[in-house]
Amino acid sequence: MEKVVFTVNTKKLEVNQDIIRMEERQKGTLSIKFKSPDKGEIEEIVGFFESLADMEPLTMNIAGTGERKAYFRGTGSLDIIKEDDKTIYTYEATIQELIG
Repeated sequence: MEKVVFTVNTKKLEVNQDIIRMEERQKGTLSIKFKSPDKGEIEEIVGFFESLADMEPLTMNIAGTGERKAYFRGTGSLDIIKEDDKTIYTYEATIQELIG
């Protein structure tokens, strides 16, 4: 399973790529959406991003392609949705990539 790895100082978060969707909002600003039926997995993601300060530097490495430098910009809420008869947990974080 390919991973996306977020790193801030000594903290590291590894997330399976299949639960992440990334969307560019505007030049360099990425909305990262996490979606999983595993509440513990989403809670670990929430804990990582909630511990960051606005504009805190971080790196993101998608499937071993190399570190991309960014700044943390904020989070959305932890939401619970129903799909068929399953409970799905969703969460969103926003980062600003360093361009150039």
